[in-house]
Amino acid sequence: MKAVRERAHDMGRYCLNIHATYACAHSGACCTSGWPIPVERPLQSAVARHLLPVAGQAFRTAAAPDGSQVSILATTESGDCVFFERERGRLCAVHRTMGAALLPAACRNFPRVALRDARGVFVTLSHYCPTAAQLLVPDRDIAIVQAPLTLTLDDQVEGLDATGVLPPLLRPGMLMTLDGYSAWEDAAVATLNDRALTARAAVRVIDAATAAATGWRPGGGSLCGWIEAAFVSAREAARTTTSDDRSFSTLEHAAKRFLAAHVFANWSAYQAGGIGAVVQWVESALETLEAQMAAARGAGGTEEEAFITAVRQTDFQLRHIRTDVSSGSLSPLRRD
Repeated sequence: MKAVRERAHDMGRYCLNIHATYACAHSGACCTSGWPIPVERPLQSAVARHLLPVAGQAFRTAAAPDGSQVSILATTESGDCVFFERERGRLCAVHRTMGAALLPAACRNFPRVALRDARGVFVTLSHYCPTAAQLLVPDRDIAIVQAPLTLTLDDQVEGLDATGVLPPLLRPGMLMTLDGYSAWEDAAVATLNDRALTARAAVRVIDAATAAATGWRPGGGSLCGWIEAAFVSAREAARTTTSDDRSFSTLEHAAKRFLAAHVFANWSAYQAGGIGAVVQWVESALETLEAQMAAARGAGGTEEEAFITAVRQTDFQLRHIRTDVSSGSLSPLRRD
């Protein structure tokens, strides 16, 4: 298996090709979800100077996890952000009048999910955003590519900063190399791109190959080579096994594109115990997607409409309700 990325630690910027063309299409989903959005002083100052159109109170205070008080965007009774212009093309008054730079950081970064480490910056997307969800549907192969500056917000995108910590764990007590981590990520994405595998079969391959990869020992040859061989072996074994678990019909590969977005740039590699934790996350993503797909099909509509609903609800649960950030989660991991 030829690695997608051949590089030294070049501090590059990376994304999945399916996300490279992302641009806000003003669906308004993020502006109407009623989320508590912290605001920074530049926006507060602009409102105080009456530089922005706003009807009523612009901000309110809320308690932060540490007990302090923070200023957040006010919302209407329906849950809309007070700056959401539903009747003006579903635009944001802040963005329209002052530009993206004055947006709250949470708004500016959504739906991006970013990871920084010693290799560079990696950006995936939350498909709770309807525009991001639609990017999964066109039938195309999955690859890791150079991310455009529009996706990395001119390299100012915010996310998990793992630049100052050691590489992810291969297994308890054994760290990976960064090249080994890239080789694993490349091979997992390539497995999801394998047209001979269903989504569930691809996840089983990733699970089996990852388990085999943890058997590497220093002196046993290249870790990258060991990982590639583990994936080749697991994929060959999977192809000899018939499977009737094709759960997404014509959207099977779209489901794998969704899962690739959870393999890639996954924070669990650093926060929750290494590559094994990423596999557990992806397994959870598939199980949640299957359940949401069944519910969406039951509500009627086309198969594509059901899929969009399912991926949106899955990412809402995994990325916006389920917390994957914990205070001090990086350093304790290194003491395992």
